[in-house]
Amino acid sequence: MLYALHTFRKIADLIPNLDKQIAEEQRPVHQLLYDSRIISNGSGGLFFALSSGKNDGHTYIPDGVQKGVNQWVISDRSWAIWLEKKGDQNWILVPDVLDVLQRIVCWHRGFFKVPVVGITGSNGKTIIKEWLTQLIGSDYFICKSPKSFNSQIGVALSVWNLAQGHTLGIFEAGISKLDEMEKLGQMIRPGIGIFTNLGTAHDDGFTSPEQKLEEKLLLFKESKQLIIQEEFYKRFKDRILHSIPSAELLSWHWENPNKYGSCILQFKDEKHSFQLPFLDKASLENLGHAIATCLLLEINPAKIQERLTVLSQPEMRLSIKEGQNGCTLIDDSYTNDLEGLEAALQFAVLQRKAGQKLNVVLSAPEQAGVSISQLSIRLLYLVSVFEVDELYTIGIPALKFPKEHSVRVLGFESSAALLKNVAVSSLTDSLVLVKGSRKYALENVVKAWQKKVHGTRLEINLDALVHNLNFYKSQLPPKTGIMAMVKALGYGSGGEEIARVLQYHRVDYLAVAYTDEGVKLREEGITLPIMVMNPMPETMDGLITHDLQPEIYSFRTFGAFLEAGKKANRKDIPPIHLKIDTGMHRLGFFPEQMVELVERMKEHPGIQIETVFSHLAGADEEKHSDYTLNQIEKFESACAVLQNGLNQTFKKHIVNSAGILRFPEATYDLVRLGIGLYGIEVNSWYQNQLRPVSVLKTTISQIKPLKAGQTVGYSRMGKLEKDTSIATIAIGYADGFSRDFSSGKAKVKVKNQWVPTVGNVCMDMTMVDVSGLDVVEGEEVVIFDDAESLLRLASAADTISYEILTGIGQRVKRIFYRE
Repeated sequence: MLYALHTFRKIADLIPNLDKQIAEEQRPVHQLLYDSRIISNGSGGLFFALSSGKNDGHTYIPDGVQKGVNQWVISDRSWAIWLEKKGDQNWILVPDVLDVLQRIVCWHRGFFKVPVVGITGSNGKTIIKEWLTQLIGSDYFICKSPKSFNSQIGVALSVWNLAQGHTLGIFEAGISKLDEMEKLGQMIRPGIGIFTNLGTAHDDGFTSPEQKLEEKLLLFKESKQLIIQEEFYKRFKDRILHSIPSAELLSWHWENPNKYGSCILQFKDEKHSFQLPFLDKASLENLGHAIATCLLLEINPAKIQERLTVLSQPEMRLSIKEGQNGCTLIDDSYTNDLEGLEAALQFAVLQRKAGQKLNVVLSAPEQAGVSISQLSIRLLYLVSVFEVDELYTIGIPALKFPKEHSVRVLGFESSAALLKNVAVSSLTDSLVLVKGSRKYALENVVKAWQKKVHGTRLEINLDALVHNLNFYKSQLPPKTGIMAMVKALGYGSGGEEIARVLQYHRVDYLAVAYTDEGVKLREEGITLPIMVMNPMPETMDGLITHDLQPEIYSFRTFGAFLEAGKKANRKDIPPIHLKIDTGMHRLGFFPEQMVELVERMKEHPGIQIETVFSHLAGADEEKHSDYTLNQIEKFESACAVLQNGLNQTFKKHIVNSAGILRFPEATYDLVRLGIGLYGIEVNSWYQNQLRPVSVLKTTISQIKPLKAGQTVGYSRMGKLEKDTSIATIAIGYADGFSRDFSSGKAKVKVKNQWVPTVGNVCMDMTMVDVSGLDVVEGEEVVIFDDAESLLRLASAADTISYEILTGIGQRVKRIFYRE
């Protein structure tokens, strides 16, 4: 929470008749923790050992203790005994950790009588919250959900941030199934409700749209007013009145919005004219909700209009960008609020490499009612907890930090002043979080410090990657682990960044193609077991030095590994992964070589087998099912020979992404998750379960009007049959945009329309036909943005999506972001 502190004793007293230990009566609680991996300093934190699916929060306890956590809510008695032995630990043993987290937040919510706005619906929750915050401006000191924190845990963490001084709360609530909303409603308790719309999202969690509507309406059981669109009101009036009879239903609608942005909003029997910055259907709906709420809060329409003129589409993501002089930038330069700062710092902790400094550039928060004293207290707490080395403030009066505090604080009046006085050369080996609002133009700081590279970019959505990982986890038996493939720079996405996310989400193994890829991951701080799939004999020494685990696929590689092990003179050389060739005929021992392999292994009892595996040749196609089943049978027979002949236990794996869904009976101890992790599922009926991870974009360098009969590009291959507007885009075959895409064989997206290439693709540039489109130089161009467009490109080149992804050139900058 922000400023006032609770104590563990007060919280423990909320939950009577449960086992507890209180080592210190007045120990404060000012942060709620649930994941040790995003903790820098756990002092003052209360850790909730949440468990879901395969993830048991109790396993984070030892790491949390190391990071200074000494207060716990747990559900496993064996961990209570463990904590008792550690000493100086406060803990409560409960039957349901999540329930207790939510009960504590409900109790905390009861201390605050300020107006609270609750938002739910199928779409638009986060953007309405952000726009509402911008339109309210400095009229209120707002506590709001960071980003899209609207889940069972996210709402709890958001409401916990309510503190002395706040004059308004804005929280969003999202659900996916029955019996979820009532608990969110108890925590938020909105006096004012916004129901955005009722779409098809999460339909599979409900028996009907009406059931989903009634579940969502539980958020507003205590609301005095509910703001809804008039069309929605007419459609569901009776059901809404039945569910929340005490709430005043306030509907709104736009009258005759025109292309010039002049619109009339009818709300509470009054009409207000506004000039709107966005006129697409979704924006009109979101603006209607936000403006109606402002009017209900008695914000002057003239003020609303003034703020509409500078209203911006909020950037809903934290982006990682390569900076100059060896620094890394986290770009969050579009919004600024104290809750969002904490979420951004948590993200920074995940990306921070060993020995890397953490610097923060922060503009003044655009919130009313925050005194410098309050701001100093909050920032002092955050920079302490997240171990910030340097804090650069913009537009914030001098902060009063204690002299003994180690963080270096430099204040500036503007972004320009910061750039004038802080040289990028001083940021060597630093992770720099840039967080602020458009008012302070912090995007100029990002532009100045970002490495100047090729303008074409591959944007990688880390949240989509996690979504895909969780989808495949949900398809596996509890005992089956995951080996994630990060070879070829994570299928072109970026090896160490992807590996860091996978390590955070606790996959069991990573796999790379060559030793140098594994060494690079080790140098970036990746500690997971890493299998090297094609270790060259000359790289075995480095493999052992960096604790990488080789795939042994022949007696030659086995001998090279033994020789390297002798030279290393270590007792703890890495275990090995034995590859069996059951029909792929690429690498591996034949099944009939198992007896000889057993004899060779017996000669070296110190060599530990980690896994035995094989590779399916046709798991992605129905026509090869019999062949696949035959491979599985051969694999089991080979494993049986090894198990009977050796006094060792080992794990088995054979299926890849395609096989996970088509051959669940062969998931064994591990599966190898590759292209599916990146959003491509060869079993097309499951494709809609995945999210695209990568989007390839470039820009228009120049636009030329050309006449019929003129030609375009090398060899004059682009012959124009009519007057044509040609745009040259900044991507070519050196970036992975193949020459096979020449002469209209591929299309790119401009202004949301797919347009064909013209003439031959060049090394660094490509020409496309933008006739009839209202485009300008510098306009964004999308090469692919989902599985369908990626597969379409692959088809144009008569190849597969793997080649398109892994072929994206290294000069194409990768931008990693979280939503």
